[in-house]
Amino acid sequence: MKEAEGLKALAEAQGTYLHSLLEALGGNYGALRDYLMISGGMFQELAKINAEAIHGLQPKISIWTNGGSEAAAGGGNALKEVAGIYKTLPPLFKTVQEQTGMLPPSWMGTMTNDTSQ
Repeated sequence: MKEAEGLKALAEAQGTYLHSLLEALGGNYGALRDYLMISGGMFQELAKINAEAIHGLQPKISIWTNGGSEAAAGGGNALKEVAGIYKTLPPLFKTVQEQTGMLPPSWMGTMTNDTSQ
């Protein structure tokens, strides 16, 4: 019985606290939510979890250029631009496979071990 009374008193106190905060913020629920998340350390905890999640990863960063200075100077045509897009697919597939272990679906394309391209 005492435990139930204590829980009820705690809930009433928290309700009063939230009501007064919401009133002080002009009824702006978004501001209240943000305040509670900040004061509760939620953003710091999320940052810590994200840092732990990527700790030890060795991401591969690929930079693809298509057309070179000719495309930059406006000398490329539409067909060359489409061909340039298709040239990016093999390195993109390889990067995704290296980082995730996933292969593209067969209808999208296949990968070879040829590194000369």
